[in-house]
Amino acid sequence: MSDFLNSLDPRINRLNIPAEFGTTFPSKENKDQFVTFEVFVQPKENKPYQHEGIVHAPTIDMAFLFAKEQFSRRGMSCSGVWVVNTNNVKVSPITENDEDIYDFIHEEIMEGAEKGDSEKYEIFHLKKRGKQHAHVGSLDATCYEEALFKAKSQFQEEKSVLNIWVAKTKQFMKIEGEDFADIWETLPDKKYRDAMDYKATDKIKKFKAEQNA
Repeated sequence: MSDFLNSLDPRINRLNIPAEFGTTFPSKENKDQFVTFEVFVQPKENKPYQHEGIVHAPTIDMAFLFAKEQFSRRGMSCSGVWVVNTNNVKVSPITENDEDIYDFIHEEIMEGAEKGDSEKYEIFHLKKRGKQHAHVGSLDATCYEEALFKAKSQFQEEKSVLNIWVAKTKQFMKIEGEDFADIWETLPDKKYRDAMDYKATDKIKKFKAEQNA
């Protein structure tokens, strides 16, 4: 991956280890630490998805259940939820003084990129510090860098974009529309409130079956 894009996961970037120390480190015993997932919510139908926060979970299935409970409780205005592993979201640098990050994106960012088969990517913009990243669209590309370069011609606007997130569509768990609307129906044999009482598990099974098809 080029130096222009980094993982959104701060654990990947925060150490700033000097080059003379190398990049090979002794292996450590795996810890039972939960993974971080990013949660995007569609506040109303036909509105763009926006970043709402994170959840910690052992799997993407559980991450969705936690996200549903935390960010889309019954009665709240919400039409869908997307969940993706934080490490699968790549992030551009963030600009200063309202500079447009797209002005710094040129074809050279694809030099040395690991290209593969063409697939779909999701693009998110941050237009103001302190606000949420919002989904602006999808496009086909062979790598993250190409997705970012193509986003410049498709999604650059007059208003400056301070920061961009890029992620592969296939790495999201998406439940929306009618599928999302009926996850609040509780199972008939449950009388108490429990995240697993709702029909979200049916939607998760459907999502996993589609992913494995």
